[in-house]
Formats: sequence, C-alpha cells, structure tokens
Amino acid sequence: MVADSFRASKTFTTLVVSFAIFTDILIQNLVVPVLPYALHTRVGLDNHDDIQRWTSILLAAFGAILMIGCLLFGYVADLLPSRRTLFILGLVLLFLSTLCFALATSVWALLAARILQGLSTAIVHTVGYTLLTEVVGKEHLGKALGYTSMALSSGLLIGPVLGGLLYEYCGYFQVFLPAFGLITIEAMLRCMVVEKEKKKPAALISPSSQLPTAPAGASQSYAAAKHPLSTESDPLLSHPQEPTARRAGVYKALLTSPRFVVALTSLFVLNSIANGFDSTLVPFVQDAFNMRASRAPALFLALAIPMLLAPLSGWLADHHGPRFPILAGIAVAIPALILLSLISQATTTPLLKMVMILAFVGLSFALAMGPLGVHAILAVHEIEEQSAPDEFGANGILARAIGLQNTIIAGGGLLGPLYAGFVRVAVGWKGLELLNAGLCAGILILALLSVDGRKVGGRQSEETAV
Repeated sequence: MVADSFRASKTFTTLVVSFAIFTDILIQNLVVPVLPYALHTRVGLDNHDDIQRWTSILLAAFGAILMIGCLLFGYVADLLPSRRTLFILGLVLLFLSTLCFALATSVWALLAARILQGLSTAIVHTVGYTLLTEVVGKEHLGKALGYTSMALSSGLLIGPVLGGLLYEYCGYFQVFLPAFGLITIEAMLRCMVVEKEKKKPAALISPSSQLPTAPAGASQSYAAAKHPLSTESDPLLSHPQEPTARRAGVYKALLTSPRFVVALTSLFVLNSIANGFDSTLVPFVQDAFNMRASRAPALFLALAIPMLLAPLSGWLADHHGPRFPILAGIAVAIPALILLSLISQATTTPLLKMVMILAFVGLSFALAMGPLGVHAILAVHEIEEQSAPDEFGANGILARAIGLQNTIIAGGGLLGPLYAGFVRVAVGWKGLELLNAGLCAGILILALLSVDGRKVGGRQSEETAV
C-alpha cells in the first residue's frame, strides 16, 4: 500500500497530472491520421469531398466542445468539494470515446467519440491543472507546468506516428490497443491521488466557536448579555447563501485584472501561431518546393522537440520570476518569424533552413508559454488575496480561472489554422509570417508593461521570514 503522504506529495501529483495529459494528448492524436481512412473503410464514404468535409467537422467539433467544456468544468470544479471526482470522470469519458472510435461504423459514432474526447480533454486540462496548482504551490509551479508541457509535447510527437504505423501494419482496431493500456494505468494513478486539504473559510466557522468562554458557574444570561442578537432559534452553524452576483463577479474580477488578461492574450496569440502551422506549413513547402510528404514530419519535429526544454523555463520562472523567460521567448519568436517569411522558391537548401528556423520558433514557445501560465496563476492568487474572505466561495476561483485560460488556448487552437490559411491565401506566406511577427511584437510590449520580475515564491518567503 503506497503511503498517503507520498500519494499527496508534489512529486506524485505532478507525475499523475503529467501522465494524464500525455495519455489524453496521445490518444487524441492517435486517431487524427486514421480519421480519413476510417471514414472510407469503416463508414463507407467514397467521395473525397465528403471525406474532407467530415474530417474537418470531426476536428472542429473537438475544438468547439473543448472550449465549452473548459468553462463548464472550471465552474463545476469550484463548486464540488472534491477535484478528484471530476478527474476520474474525465478518465471514464476518455475510455468511452476510445471505445466509440474503435467500434464506430458511422459518422455519428465518430462524432460522438470526438465530442466525448473533447469533454475528457477539458476535464484533464482544467481539473488536472487546478489539482496540480493547489498541491505544488506557487514556489514550484513553473517547474511543474514545465513537466506537463513536456508531457503534452511528447503526446503530440508520439501519437500521430504511432497511430499511422499501427494502422498500416496491424489494422484499425489495433490502433486503439495502446490507448486502452494507457487508460488502465491512468485509472490506477488517478484513484491513488490524494487531494490537498482545504482550509475551512472563516464564513463557515461556527459563530459560537468564536465567542468568549463564560466564567465557571455563570448563568446562560451571560452569553445573552454579551451577544444579545443570539437566540435559541439560531442555528449552531451558519450556512451563508452564495451571493447571486458571485458567478458574474468571478469572471469580472478575472477579466478586469490587467496581468491575467495580458497572460491570456499572449497565450492566445502564441497558440494561434503554433496551430496555424498545421494548415499552412505542408501546403507551402509542397507548392514552393514540390517537397515529398515524407519530409513534412521533420518540420513539425523541429517545432515540437524544443518543447522538451519546457521544465527549464519553468525552473527559471520559479527561481527568477516569469518575466525573463516570457520576454526572452517572445523576443526570440520575432526575428525567427521574420526569417521564416524570407523562405521562398529562390532559397537554397530550404528544408534545412526551415528546420533550423522552426526550431527557434519552437524554442520561443517553450520559453514563454509555461511561464505565461505561471503569470496567470499569480494574477489569480493576487485577486484572491485582495478579495474579502469567502467572496468567491469555499474553493476560490482557481478552477474557473484555469477553465477560462484553457478556453482561450483552445480558441487559439480552433481559430489558428483558419486564420493562417485565409491569410496565406490572401497575402502569401511572407505576409502571414510578417503578420505573426507583428503580433508577437504587440504582446511583447504588453508583457513589458504588465509582467513584473517578482519571484514566484517571493511573497510567501517574506511572510515566512516574518
């Protein structure tokens, strides 16, 4: 039996949440290269336009459900007494979605599977990150988010390759066997997690426990004289009703925080640019250089592999504050995107140069995105510290803040490919990358104005010293 102290530890919680994100992202991407073939061989679609249309619908449905689910589960998680209940529900939804994919013989079954998958991902990225943030604390948040970013990148790298190989050499159903194995391991890990105990809000403590003790032998009239408003009909425990304006007040507080808004804006821009490569990179190299499809993975690997350095940027955020890695990451992205815009048909050794430049773009994402998440969480803690006791409920606003943050990130994932595709058609590859560089310059200015240099654990360390 694993000791409860280890199951509630920062190390184990980071492991479980990182593995959950890896499992979810790997399974999510495991099916992406298989979808067109599933629509043809299992559903029976023969028309290429129908296959393209339903592939797009299935991918878009996932993004839309993810956006809605992050807001929904963020709100629900702050109301429920236990985060782990929702966390385990996410695994049940992931199992059902994988089963639907494996057995699907109609587009509606595939659509249901994709919707369930979107809900599962919403839970993992909202409740999982909330649970992680509460357990590891502000002092180690950057490093923990770095490990989750590394897990996410690993799932992105392995999923499509594994899915394609298993489908080609083993068959359709065999694609999902690793998924069921990972879900089994994940079930054991999620059930072992022990949540951090929450302090009872002051508003929920019995008023009688805060009264002065009556002298020995004093009559009951003593308490009545000291507290004339107390009556025999008063309840022993107060049960304050949640203010009706609290729901709207949470999001108003978040969206009127300049630091939180800048963090979300920056994450939206960077995620839109990153996902925009999905719809433009391969078409550009095919049109410009007639490059074989077998060379395309090298370009995406160049983008993804630097994300394995995310724990390093998290360490920098923990020890030196998020300002430096955020500014450094965005600053690296601007010249890299400008250089990328110069790639044209006249470029010699274009593949080698694109791989090198894309590696710097990936490095910029690795440096900035994790610390931007830390910056957003610090802004949430600042809002809670400045609020009245129990203003936002017993569980605070962390889950709702992370849900809103992931909704914005999902929005970038949904809109990024559309934005990039339309802009490339309108103004070309050079115009697209110059526009991306301009967007990064804009968020760099915002970051300079709003991201301070305080260390993540600085405030708490000062309080401890006192």
